[in-house]
Amino acid sequence: MTRCDFYFILFQLFFFSGNAFAQRGVTMTVASKKVFRLPDHIRVRDVFSLAWPIMVSMLSYTAMSVIDTIFVGRLGTAPLAGVGLAAITLFFLASFGNGLLAGAKVAIAQATGAENDDMARRLAWHGLGIAVVMGVLMASLWSLADWIFLVLGASEESATFASSYFGVRVFGAPLIFCTMAANAWFHGRGDMRTPMNGALLSNGVNIALDPLLIFGWGPVPAMGVAGAALATVIGFGVGAVYMLWRLLPALKGVPRRLEKRLFRTLWQVGSPIGVRYLLDVGSFQVFAILLTWAGDIHLAAHVVVVRIISVSFMPGYAIGEATGVLTGNAVGAGRPALAREAWRAGLRLGIIVMLGSAVLFVLAPELLLGVFSPAPEVLEIGRVLLIIGAGFQLFDAVVMVTGGALNGAGDTRFTMWVSVTTAWLIKLPICYALALPRGYGAVGAWAGMTVEIILLAGLMIWRIRGGSWLDKRIVQDTV
Repeated sequence: MTRCDFYFILFQLFFFSGNAFAQRGVTMTVASKKVFRLPDHIRVRDVFSLAWPIMVSMLSYTAMSVIDTIFVGRLGTAPLAGVGLAAITLFFLASFGNGLLAGAKVAIAQATGAENDDMARRLAWHGLGIAVVMGVLMASLWSLADWIFLVLGASEESATFASSYFGVRVFGAPLIFCTMAANAWFHGRGDMRTPMNGALLSNGVNIALDPLLIFGWGPVPAMGVAGAALATVIGFGVGAVYMLWRLLPALKGVPRRLEKRLFRTLWQVGSPIGVRYLLDVGSFQVFAILLTWAGDIHLAAHVVVVRIISVSFMPGYAIGEATGVLTGNAVGAGRPALAREAWRAGLRLGIIVMLGSAVLFVLAPELLLGVFSPAPEVLEIGRVLLIIGAGFQLFDAVVMVTGGALNGAGDTRFTMWVSVTTAWLIKLPICYALALPRGYGAVGAWAGMTVEIILLAGLMIWRIRGGSWLDKRIVQDTV
């Protein structure tokens, strides 16, 4: 039995329940049928028109983690380090499922470009099935919380806080995956505002509940890091309900039968992205473990700066996602020249945005770090990490935009191989050597990460200057 067949069997459980749901019948407001149409030429403004709602969405989701970190930072260094380690672990466990759903977005975007509405809707239904299966599998790991963080080498105190946060957050996995499946549909169709509204709704709930559940008030007891996790889960839950309310009417009339060829298509496109995400995040997890060995001070400084960098990373990521959608639409429509235009426009926009954040990191590190109320020794290391982060911002823009274009065209295996190779054979050995034997701690580890990003940017530019990435059209194989 192959991995695809294994997940296909699990996948059938969703369709059995889906058929029962369809038979009961649900009356909902019909979602907007407005669909993005490809222009004759793609300019920076076209990328930006799709990217800015994604920027708002991703910044909103990132704000959840940042706000959690701000409040948890007031509890002390060990809780801060524990929550950071738990967040990375959750991201790692969700990464393969995220990749599969990213593959659904690629397929839906290409079907939209090919003006095959029926195919796009059937792909979206299968993507929702993947979300349910992956969410339930991840939530079942809650009982391993205590064991996971001791194995990862965290101090006993940090591991206790990490376990508390993880044990609550992991139950939100089905909600997060269903939201991502809905996002894949709307993004692939060019509707970026509906996911943005869902993200803002989720974040608003999280902001309101964070101080209440962390510190307590009146009859509500103080829950500490578990309260931060619960606020986030409730926020995601409200957002998931909204997104499904908008998605399901658009899928009305789609046959509920399971189509193995569509599942295989999503697996073939999405599994390389999933493997890439899994091993990329896995390398980052090892990266964090190295910093636990360097000490809680280095880990805490890393966590704080990652939260800051994530704010600048998400706009760049959004531009990469928008570029990928436009590239997928163009490839699906059989217009390779337009796909190249999308990449060039996205690259220009990405560099401008990331350059702005790099300047801010250099000019105002104390202002950015001070929001998290770090200890003086954490502040000192964090200041240096921000300077290093400013150095790789432009290369990171190249990686995110070019990787988005390659994935949107369906060239997911190449991005998988180069990302995994540079992460595990370049970044981690250099990080280990500089962080521990050389004694540079978090500063040395971040220097190794910079080398990886520069090399990855060069490899992706080399690939996109060729033409083979434009021959990965997948829609005609599923019609």
